[in-house]
Amino acid sequence: MFEIPWLVVVVAALLVATLFAAVLRAERAGQRRWRQQTSRPGWWAPAEEQERLQRILARNPSYDERTGLTSDPELARWLHDNRP
Repeated sequence: MFEIPWLVVVVAALLVATLFAAVLRAERAGQRRWRQQTSRPGWWAPAEEQERLQRILARNPSYDERTGLTSDPELARWLHDNRP
């Protein structure tokens, strides 16, 4: 019967393991990128609205990102108008 040399089996196993590791790394990088993009307040809004929100937040540090509460009426209006 035909015998497969051990070297071929080892090389094939290493190639499969390398491919698997590359796929996992790419998946983790994609998840990390998505988490970073969606962790900012207003990530769902168009670019112009995101810029406007950044200007509002720059002059109003009263926004609590964890709870989403604010005492600023302009920021509250922005959040109300730009709900996802």
